[in-house]
Amino acid sequence: MSASDLQRRPSASLGDDLPPVQPPSAGFIIQLFVVPALIVLAVVSVWALFGRLAAGEQDWKQLVQEMESPNPHIYRRAMFGLAQLLDTDRRRAANGQQLASNPEIAAALANLLKKQLDSHQTDADTVSSQVYLTRALGLLDVHDTSLPALILALDSQYEVEVRKGAVTSIAVIAGRALERQAPLTGEVGDALVKFSEDSDPMLRRAAAFALGLVPGPETEQRLIVLLEDPADWMTSVNAAIALSRRDSTLGYNVFTKALATPTGITEDEEQDRLLVLRNVLHAIGNLAAKFTPEQRAALKTAVDPLANGSEAVRVRVDAQAAAAALAAAG
Repeated sequence: MSASDLQRRPSASLGDDLPPVQPPSAGFIIQLFVVPALIVLAVVSVWALFGRLAAGEQDWKQLVQEMESPNPHIYRRAMFGLAQLLDTDRRRAANGQQLASNPEIAAALANLLKKQLDSHQTDADTVSSQVYLTRALGLLDVHDTSLPALILALDSQYEVEVRKGAVTSIAVIAGRALERQAPLTGEVGDALVKFSEDSDPMLRRAAAFALGLVPGPETEQRLIVLLEDPADWMTSVNAAIALSRRDSTLGYNVFTKALATPTGITEDEEQDRLLVLRNVLHAIGNLAAKFTPEQRAALKTAVDPLANGSEAVRVRVDAQAAAAALAAAG
């Protein structure tokens, strides 16, 4: 074909000699752009993860140092950061740094709590910090350091929320110790017995729960007294359930009262009742073989309606389990 022939052909016909152009497929675009980007992202993520883990080994030391700062902004930030680090480490279990048994962290938190308690300041920020410190100490198992600070915070001169935080953490620590078959004894039990005499029913309830996790004749005797708490029904319930953990059926009368259907209660009270029912039903199931035949018969009569007709599914399931345990026991 000559140059003159090309000049004479319409320009549109030039495209007829070329292969058709196809748009790139979605798969091709993914291979070209997305896949390499994902590879790069994965490499960066792994690098960042190992960087954070390596830095994490030192984070707690820096936070401990910052908690000694006289600047409230610095030590509060360190306090919150350390508590968060403890919680994260606990969730990592065997893969963590086992910070719960770190004596330096325990000393830093305990010393700051004691310092704040000694200041006798009652402004909102200080009280909030004290509550946070009591809860953070509950994540630790350095008993010689954390427990004395928590026992100090139980004293009636301090704010109710601080004292509640302290008794809650003592209960948490005591529960873990009990699971390890190394229960707390001595000073902790004495402090809880005294604390359980407080006029505030909310604190007595918490004390009854904690007392059940600290074995000993003094704590058991106090729980028996709390069964007859004249001013707060929930304290009696907590005492009965606490005694059930010791294989004691002394809370039988409380259990039968809890199973009775109340009238004229509010919606909030009904929610509390459902929680009480579940705990009581668990206790009854665990103690089934230890009740007298007469007690088992009376309890089964009270439990059967819940097992057959409770509108709350979880209560119905728990009641069925308790009824089965009572029947199996005789």
